[in-house]
Amino acid sequence: MGRKHAIVIGASLGGLCAARVLSSAFDEVTLFERDPLPDGPAHRPAVPQGRHVHLLMARGAAEFETLFPGLLDDMVACGVKMLENRPDCIHFGAAGHLLGTQHRLQDEFTAYVPSRPHLEWQIRRRVLALDHVALVNHGVDEPVFDGHRVTGVRTADGAMVEADLVVDATGRGTRLPTWLSQWGFERPREETVDVGISYATHQLRIPDGLVDEKVIVVGASRTQPRGLGMLHYEDGTWGLTTFGVGKVSPPTDFTEMRALAEEILPPHISAALYQAQPLGDIALHKYPTSRWRRFDQLDRYPRGILPFGDAVASFNPTFGQGMTMTSLQAGHLRRALQEPEPESTFLKATTKTTWPVWTMNAIGDLTMHGADGPAPWWYRPVGALFDQFLGAAETDPVLAEWFLRRFSLLDSLYMVPSARLVGRTVAHNMTLWARSRRSP
Repeated sequence: MGRKHAIVIGASLGGLCAARVLSSAFDEVTLFERDPLPDGPAHRPAVPQGRHVHLLMARGAAEFETLFPGLLDDMVACGVKMLENRPDCIHFGAAGHLLGTQHRLQDEFTAYVPSRPHLEWQIRRRVLALDHVALVNHGVDEPVFDGHRVTGVRTADGAMVEADLVVDATGRGTRLPTWLSQWGFERPREETVDVGISYATHQLRIPDGLVDEKVIVVGASRTQPRGLGMLHYEDGTWGLTTFGVGKVSPPTDFTEMRALAEEILPPHISAALYQAQPLGDIALHKYPTSRWRRFDQLDRYPRGILPFGDAVASFNPTFGQGMTMTSLQAGHLRRALQEPEPESTFLKATTKTTWPVWTMNAIGDLTMHGADGPAPWWYRPVGALFDQFLGAAETDPVLAEWFLRRFSLLDSLYMVPSARLVGRTVAHNMTLWARSRRSP
């Protein structure tokens, strides 16, 4: 493969990360983005989830720092909050269980809490400052396929731009499956989970001193199909997102949001919302389906083009893993470009990191969150066992630490407890059961 020119279609977070990686392997990289890009941190219509709270996992922060050295320090200098694993930094609930707030975890790690517009701006300005990366504020009609490989793109005005590699970072709405079909290849099989998520988000200003926590998350459960997330952002404002899963509608006004907070949050946090000043209007968004396009399973795949980011897999956003999974793909792309056939290498590597995260999300959604979709027989017993594990983790700091580090994708992408941890869970729950039997 020649290494003169690479093209990236789409300049959102995924496209920017891909461009950064390509800039180390190609003489020239061109980003094509049809929508205007702001000069500073600002919401973009092309990022419909941008107004809603985003979690940057500890693993994602580390991966982004590898791509963009100095990024984390610069964000902190701009006011981005550092999330240390102290009880006063986080209120975290998963599947109806409260974790990680009673104990300081033993193994130190630090995460960061940038708003999506701020993180994207920090990365965008670094990418566009690279000497051989150019941004073209123009749309792409389609890639050009010569019968053997993709050789470039045709822009919306009909111009042909040659390239040695094209990266499709156009997100969930990618047209790559259609293009493959037009070129004589099979469309990729799709794995889907109909999560039926609806969002409502309000930006707030809360008086200082009322809430010490920087991140407040309470996920949905079997008995409560609505959840909530609150993040303290770099400009001193808070993002408050309420959501419903399994096609349950979230609160749609601030009064209903506060009522949900009173139901599922500690009193000091819900009380603070009654002193909060709402900013602007409520933003609404729907996310009906998680989708994984199995490009890796195609018997034939063209050279010269790669899907990236949400074009490959879009995950349930209530788990907060999307940006971190994109950062992992950037690492796969960097390593794949060292191989003679980067397309196959990249797709296989992406599958290895997608499968465990996708599977655990699907188990949670299908067994606890009222989602629709095909479910192997073993999903339900695994979901029940994990519910028992989370119940024990509420009062066992060792189990809580294991879960929070795995949920942050730090130690491993597989959330499979060892036999020792399973035994600890059983013993812990039996002890609690015995105590409850002795209590009046």
